[in-house]
Amino acid sequence: MNNLEQEIGAMRVRIENLHLDMVELRDDVKSLTLQVSMGRGALKVIGITGTVIAALTTFAAWLGQAFRPFNL
Repeated sequence: MNNLEQEIGAMRVRIENLHLDMVELRDDVKSLTLQVSMGRGALKVIGITGTVIAALTTFAAWLGQAFRPFNL
């Protein structure tokens, strides 16, 4: 009976440790999810900014070619 009580106590300790590990893992996943979300937002901003810069550069080059014959 004493052996059984020790085994139950050991199992209880293992379950508590597993629970604490799960809580820590959940916190890590939340942190990682936040970082990924911020990274996606940054990539969207960089993509939009790059698109705007490319469009403005293309427009400026078109204006330069369009008005070259008029020596403007």
